[in-house]
Parts: sequence; structure tokens; C-alpha cells
Amino acid sequence: MNNFSFDELQRKDLLIALGLWLVVELVSFVFFPAVRLIHPGAKLRAWFIISVPLGLGGSVLIGASSRFMAAFNETASNQYKGLYSFLGQFGGWIGLAGVLFPLGMVCVEFFSSLGKA
Repeated sequence: MNNFSFDELQRKDLLIALGLWLVVELVSFVFFPAVRLIHPGAKLRAWFIISVPLGLGGSVLIGASSRFMAAFNETASNQYKGLYSFLGQFGGWIGLAGVLFPLGMVCVEFFSSLGKA
């Protein structure tokens, strides 16, 4: 017996992932250039354009994978629970990579500029 709804779980995880993505976007594309940790330019604009679909898609994937894991954990036979758990976790990690993509790219730019200085 569960005390939660799969829809509520998916919605909660989706909203948390979207919130995390927005914070990462602000830190990566507003804060770092404002304090001159990285230099704004064409690369930064390209990364921002790439990060929007990756972040939104990653957030959706995180929400969907948590619902997938919760739903199949109850209905799957013991033989396939390990496989479904792996697939759900893999989807969640791929989604998290999409959400954190901007921070990774900005960190690469920051450390590469340290090497040039």
C-alpha cells in the first residue's frame, strides 16, 4: 500500500529538476559572467541555446524515470525488477546530465581560461 500518487511523484520530481535547472542557468550564464569568472561571447550564447532543450528534456526525463521506477516496482515480477530499476536510474542520470550541462560547460571554460592566463 502506497501513501503517494505516481502523478504527484512525477510532478514533484519534474518541478525540483526544473528548479535546479533554473538555478544552474542563472549561476552559469548570469553570475559567472557578471563576476568575470568567464568571458561572455559567442561560445556562451551557443551553450545557452543548447542548454535550453537539454535542461527541459532532462527535467522531463527525471520526472518520467521516477514515475517509471515507482510504477514498475509495484507491477513487475521479481525477475525483471533489477532491469527496470537499472533503466529508471539510467534515465534519471541522463536527465541529470542534461540539467547540469550548463554548469559543466561553464566549468570547462573557466578552467581552460585559467590555463591560458
